[in-house]
Amino acid sequence: MNSPPPHRGKVFLYKKFPFGDGGESDKRLILVNEPDSISDWIFIKTTKKRKKHDIQGCYSSDGLYVLNPKEDSAFELKTWVQFQELYPVPKLAMDAATKFGEIKKIGALKDQTLRAILNCMHKSEDLSPAELKLLK
Repeated sequence: MNSPPPHRGKVFLYKKFPFGDGGESDKRLILVNEPDSISDWIFIKTTKKRKKHDIQGCYSSDGLYVLNPKEDSAFELKTWVQFQELYPVPKLAMDAATKFGEIKKIGALKDQTLRAILNCMHKSEDLSPAELKLLK
């Protein structure tokens, strides 16, 4: 079984996402590139844990974009999109994770919301030019 066709803006649920501190939790990730048949899938993560900004919009200096509840079908609660780090997943690892149910597509961002997040990412100083180039 191959992974679902990649399309930028799709939202995936990654079961037991591993954190740097050794913990793990289910995490919603947003695909921010259009991977071809051999390139990595590039994700950014989201959180429901409150950050210092509450109003929907871009906070590029903090590496955040705030989504209101119901703004997009994959997010029922206020969500903070975090793009200080990109999370590349190799194609073969994505295929395996999909096959074993570790990651699955659960929705998609509206085109307007995706463009707003990508524009916000391009304003951020957290991402290098090389990282931003991966988003194409």
